[in-house]
Amino acid sequence: MDPNRINQGLRNRILPLIVIPVVFLITGICFDFYYDLNDDVVIKDILSGAFLGRPDGHTNQLLYPLGWLISFGYRLMPDLPVYGIFLLGCYALCFYLLGMRSLRYYQKLRGKLLLLLLESVIFLSLFLWELVYVQYSVVCGLLAGTACFWFYTTKRDLETGEFWMSNLPALGLVWLAFLLRSEMLLLVTPFLAAVGVYHWAETVLRDEDIYLGPERKKLVKRIFCKKNNLKYPAFVLIMSLGCLAFWGMDRLAYTEESWGEYRQFFDARTRVYDYTWYPDYEENQEFYESIEVTGEQMDLIDSYNFGLDPAIDANTLDRIASFEARAKSQGSLGYRLKAGIWEMGWRMVSATDTPYNYFVLVGYGLVIVLAFMQRDKSCIWKLILLGIVRSIAWMYLLLAGRVVARIAHPLYFVEFLILLALLVRKLHDRPLWNIERYYRRGALLLLVVISGFCTFLMFPRVAAEQERREQVNKTMEEFRSYAAAHPENYYLMDVYSTVDFSEKLLAADGEAYKNYDLLGGWVFHSPLQREKVEKYSGSQDIPLSEALLGEGFCFVIESTGDISPIENWYKAQGTTPEFTEIDRVGSGDNPLIIYQLSEGKEADS
Repeated sequence: MDPNRINQGLRNRILPLIVIPVVFLITGICFDFYYDLNDDVVIKDILSGAFLGRPDGHTNQLLYPLGWLISFGYRLMPDLPVYGIFLLGCYALCFYLLGMRSLRYYQKLRGKLLLLLLESVIFLSLFLWELVYVQYSVVCGLLAGTACFWFYTTKRDLETGEFWMSNLPALGLVWLAFLLRSEMLLLVTPFLAAVGVYHWAETVLRDEDIYLGPERKKLVKRIFCKKNNLKYPAFVLIMSLGCLAFWGMDRLAYTEESWGEYRQFFDARTRVYDYTWYPDYEENQEFYESIEVTGEQMDLIDSYNFGLDPAIDANTLDRIASFEARAKSQGSLGYRLKAGIWEMGWRMVSATDTPYNYFVLVGYGLVIVLAFMQRDKSCIWKLILLGIVRSIAWMYLLLAGRVVARIAHPLYFVEFLILLALLVRKLHDRPLWNIERYYRRGALLLLVVISGFCTFLMFPRVAAEQERREQVNKTMEEFRSYAAAHPENYYLMDVYSTVDFSEKLLAADGEAYKNYDLLGGWVFHSPLQREKVEKYSGSQDIPLSEALLGEGFCFVIESTGDISPIENWYKAQGTTPEFTEIDRVGSGDNPLIIYQLSEGKEADS
């Protein structure tokens, strides 16, 4: 084996290990890492044992094999923020693989170091917000995008064994993404398929094949020869079987009837709050009466404190979601598609998704210009295919009304990494003319200028968000200390009073047991949550609404919050609750009020 080739391989592996920790160190010095949303915090609480008092892998978000593995890590190392380290580790893994793969195209040490420096600037401009405010759906998208880049930049004409060895990292990334957030991985699956078609086509197609004349039968045989079948169809098969096996393990972990009921409720709750929303009660009172939902129950749903009423079950939420979905789909499909296409195009050029959409636009422009310079006709069908694939993903989100940053941004990431892979291949597949060398330098300079400008704009935004979180988190940190000082009590919190609070990703004290929960949220009605209520009520047969009126249970809401949905619901049940303020926590303008509820006189009939 060529010693120079060995040295190059070692350099490509070692240099990113030096540069990437520096990037993370600089980011960590400038900012604290946070969980972006309460969803991630609850997942962490379940895995670490902060939710139930013991680590558990049943998060209903991560597939169980991964949840079990992380919870096992907490059992071994209870003082470490294992889930936070895992999420940052996924970022580091992706950056490392992207850097290592790109270095293979540069021979000189100076060129490799310069490329890593340029990539670091690009990474910071694209991922700074998501790196500091971590969300597991975003991490899943980055894993999938890295798999796309890795697979497409695999050398052509490899023997079957070499092909598989080379693409084991891509296979592992896809499986990890599926375990982390299966719905997000399925959403970007068309991108993975497009990259596979690119690589497969470049392996077998020649210039004359584009006409598909009388030799098309030979072309089909060449495409589906034994060697290629052992590569591409077999790769898809193994990847799919692995995902299916992980899905099966997850299903087995939730076979208990109580988990089955909870998952039905979880899916129905997700439809209502994340997709359809719910119709106004006064305008649709006839419908609500037909499904036996009262105005007081709708107030609980509206305030997200549905956990108080066990009658708000999966069937109820499903019927509400179906009614609202029918109302929203009354327009013709053609009209909705037209509106979706217009919005998709508008988002590509507007400031809504800045800077991610601009990076994608620049990526398309750079690929098109280089293809024109190289007279590469294959670029036409590749970009058309990529456009179709991205349209499928975006139209699904737009028609479902589910365009949120934690889903939209990963789509941009995957698309940009595919465009970057196309650009890298076109620049290094053959010797460049002088004009193409100038183009490469100009393209790198353009990306660096845009990245530097975006980083310059992003830093103040991230810093402002840090300051905001530090301010709003003070109240929650004081409440956590207060709750820990009163371990005999179980505090149920108004959901909307907590939406601004978050936790630091690497704070070890975040793994301590929490004797408080939200009076709603996605974990409510799960076997884990019911077990926690039983711990304080003493019996699983006592309804939560009854337990909340007894000793040891408290209701927590911010001072500007509205207790009337809780109060009116109890009155509708024939009980007038008495809200006794026992304490206030928080030194800001909007402290948390802790109420002790008790049963007063019966409401007048």
